Amino acid sequence: MQPIEKALKNVFDFIGSDYTYPVGPYLTDDFGMGIQCRNPFFGQVPTPLRFGFGTQQELNVFLTQTKDKYPLVWLVYPLEETHNNNAQAFYTYPTARLVFAINSDSDKLVQTRVQTTRFVLDQIIEKFEKLMRNSHFKKYVYVDKIANIKQIFRANYSENKKDGKVIDVWDAVSFDCIIHFLSDCLPKN
Repeated sequence: MQPIEKALKNVFDFIGSDYTYPVGPYLTDDFGMGIQCRNPFFGQVPTPLRFGFGTQQELNVFLTQTKDKYPLVWLVYPLEETHNNNAQAFYTYPTARLVFAINSDSDKLVQTRVQTTRFVLDQIIEKFEKLMRNSHFKKYVYVDKIANIKQIFRANYSENKKDGKVIDVWDAVSFDCIIHFLSDCLPKN
């Protein structure tokens, strides 16, 4: 395996806390249902993205042992890798899955989640996609521009369990894509 994890960490470290939370203590329903909801992020300051990788079991260990863990981007293992057999060191990850997650309250409606947690996750994903298309990172790591990207918004996602008990309740977006990586071009730092 090549250090695709290091390359992706560089990207997410660059994004850092460059996103915003919804404004105001209460949000008015954008969908005409007349619901006004409490803004779960009111008064909070964005914190830097956390990046991790591994299997579901390793994710569960990370979640139980880490205090400041959100927003989180997790590279899901197993991770399939193909590469050419020459000196260029060009690697492809044809079934890469990144999970973008933020903690959530389990009693919120999906309408509320779209205006709060999804609002945050969409900003982070948009910044990630932009960096993969138009930045210095595309010299060594980028998302395939021809293949489709599949995103699934998973409201109230709580498959992260240990001993049958939910560790955390998330709102998450799974992001399935093809990632290309040129290991020879990865900055040495």
